[in-house]
Amino acid sequence: EKSNPSTAVAVATIKETIGKRPKLLGAILDMLIAEHATKGGGLGYIKTLSIKKKREKLLDDTTAGSISILGGSTNLSCPLVADILLTFGQLPRSYEVLDIMARILDAAVQSGFISDNSIAQIQGCLRTIFRPSQAEQSQAIQSSSKDKVEGTKIKLSLKPTKASTSSSMFPDLPVDDSQFERKLLQRVLKKAIASMKEHDPQGLFLNQVTDAIAPGYFSIIDKPICIRAMEEKVMSSSYKSIDEYKDDTLLLFSNCCKYNTGAAGQWFRTEAGRQKKIWKEEIFSEAKFKFKADMAKRKNALKRKPKPPPPLAFAPGKSDKPTSSATEIRAKEAKEDKAINNLTAEDVKPLPPWKYKRRKTEIVVPSMQCLAAMLLADPFVVRVLMDRIQKILKVDVLKTKSVPAGHHALPSIFQLLNIARISTQLCALKGKRCYIPDAGLRNVLTDGEEFNPSYESTRNCLPLLSKLLLDAELDRRMAIGGDLHEAALQDILTKPELQIKEWDGTSTLYDLRAVVEGALVYLLQPGNTNEAALQAQFPRFEAALDELSGGNMLNERPFLISMTYALLRFKSKLPHSTRDLVTGCMIKWLKKEEIATPKTAICSPLHECFMHLLNEVKISCSIFSFRYITSLTYYSCDILCDVFLFI
Repeated sequence: EKSNPSTAVAVATIKETIGKRPKLLGAILDMLIAEHATKGGGLGYIKTLSIKKKREKLLDDTTAGSISILGGSTNLSCPLVADILLTFGQLPRSYEVLDIMARILDAAVQSGFISDNSIAQIQGCLRTIFRPSQAEQSQAIQSSSKDKVEGTKIKLSLKPTKASTSSSMFPDLPVDDSQFERKLLQRVLKKAIASMKEHDPQGLFLNQVTDAIAPGYFSIIDKPICIRAMEEKVMSSSYKSIDEYKDDTLLLFSNCCKYNTGAAGQWFRTEAGRQKKIWKEEIFSEAKFKFKADMAKRKNALKRKPKPPPPLAFAPGKSDKPTSSATEIRAKEAKEDKAINNLTAEDVKPLPPWKYKRRKTEIVVPSMQCLAAMLLADPFVVRVLMDRIQKILKVDVLKTKSVPAGHHALPSIFQLLNIARISTQLCALKGKRCYIPDAGLRNVLTDGEEFNPSYESTRNCLPLLSKLLLDAELDRRMAIGGDLHEAALQDILTKPELQIKEWDGTSTLYDLRAVVEGALVYLLQPGNTNEAALQAQFPRFEAALDELSGGNMLNERPFLISMTYALLRFKSKLPHSTRDLVTGCMIKWLKKEEIATPKTAICSPLHECFMHLLNEVKISCSIFSFRYITSLTYYSCDILCDVFLFI
């Protein structure tokens, strides 16, 4: 609606359109995944590239890493995904873990702080969402045994034993035939329960009836039953045969007709009759046929099962540790899923890095991995994560004089930021390839890589950021009005040197660049520094950003907008020297001819924010140094005309 283009209106309209139809919900989420793949991560700010070029950039591993963590308005499809999940109501079972993650992140955004408990619970959700199926685990980075650096081994694959190769048509079922029928029945009934939910859009039979909803219900109905109760019996394998499930379903419809008598209950009886007919003719008949057909396949497979070779007297390379069966693995996974909400700060631990590819027949739309990464790429979530990093560095690291990588939560937060950064690439791949980036605690290399950006950020360069913040604090205290100003005048203390060479080779550390940008925006907020201190502080951040960005700051729109509004919040009190300092830096970034052409620079967010700053503060020629204006003539006459137009 053009009259009110707010997110709330969009969510309300989408919710009204979807209703209670899970398939339509999946279609809408898939559309948002496609939207994020073409515009997310700052791609929407690049006006000079076509959609085809942007997609090629994402699919190219050498350039996909340049996607920004701070997507800003280009990532607005991410909060829309969160709003849809939070307002949909009763989500399908496949979305349950995703719903838990969305609610945890929503609570963190509303409070403006993400706790260690929330981080641990988010990691628990990611372990479940990114966990491949058992068929996919056997394909997950087969070369993991080769990826050993500094004694590190990534355990990513579940290698099937030779005894299990005969049951290849049932890869996720145990070899033990005594358990096969129970597992097959559970699988068939899970699908039947899902179909019953789909054909019950009003949720008439979904939950247990109470006396508050239906007075005197338990005095009439002796054996109450609902779809939820039947689903629990399926998950706990309480049904021993398909006939037991049939009896419960018939009891479900019978109870409805027995209680809802007379004219007042006519609608309920009609609805029960409609659903009973669909269940009998479609759902139950299909489940019964599927169960019998798979049992017949199983029997034929056992008849053709080859005899195992005689055991060797000595089995070289055989491990004494028994291999976990598929039943034990799935039981462990189910236990982990239920324990997500019980995770605490003691459970904060970075996720192990891994990646795997899917076959086309295994791709599920929408991809839960894509949606989980989009939830982390929500601009509001990214801001909360960045704020937590700033607080950890200032409160825990600097005051205790500790190593940043040794903090219990800092590597995990950086890993969450990197998952948010790759969300655009995951969406472009449409779930065909999934991976979790390394947390950077150990220099683990995969797929022939010679450089680990996460390790460089967390272990090697994060201490540089700590020193940058410490030097900025010393500049404030040694400036006029600071408690160390007298000591600085008497040469008892000397100002820290400007770090330039230390930041060499950091142009691929995109997570660290985002944190430095956030620290600079925080510094420019009124009350955090003064005019004298900023003359020494700003060049430090400028030098760091020059190296971290490779000199290309043209498309860092969220950072530039935040910096501009931080300066304009109290523009009447903003010192002229500060304005000149910032605008001079922006002009220097615009003049880098080796980065972009004049046309690209004029169409960039950097030029937009630069002109907006000039317009708002109404800089005169006496304030805006003439040497800044004349320096533009070496770059572009168009920029020079814009400057004089506003002046």
